[in-house]
Amino acid sequence: MDTFLLFYKQYKGDVKSIDYINWALKMLENDCSSFSLNILSTLREPLNIFESEDYFRRALSELDLQKPSYEECSAYYIRHLSKKILEDEENALDIAYQIYEVVRDLDYPEDLEEWCYISDMIDDFWYGDNHSNLSKAALNVTIVKEAKNQLRKSGK
Repeated sequence: MDTFLLFYKQYKGDVKSIDYINWALKMLENDCSSFSLNILSTLREPLNIFESEDYFRRALSELDLQKPSYEECSAYYIRHLSKKILEDEENALDIAYQIYEVVRDLDYPEDLEEWCYISDMIDDFWYGDNHSNLSKAALNVTIVKEAKNQLRKSGK
């Protein structure tokens, strides 16, 4: 688990003990080490969220890592989802809708407005009368194009 993704899950209130453990394992794979990080990586079932969070906070302090802002985590999560679209075009509609939810939570920033239009197209395709006669293939092309654009804009 990537640090920004873990913090995003924290901000959303969706983090689980296993997320902290996976983060610790990923940090160790990336040659980071600290006393608490090592302990966190070895926790096993039954997991206690309070214990996991305590070791996580200690590890952050020991590694001198600061909590990124919600906006930074959200931007990272959008890039993560954009990459996921390119890897899994079959599920592009579902992933694009997840991006829209992040955009909505950020109060619709102008540089992400294309995801709002895409969300409207998805809604029309899934739930509406589909007056535009959109096909799933056409939607996928639009979504993939915007995912590539998003990654290009972010330089990743």
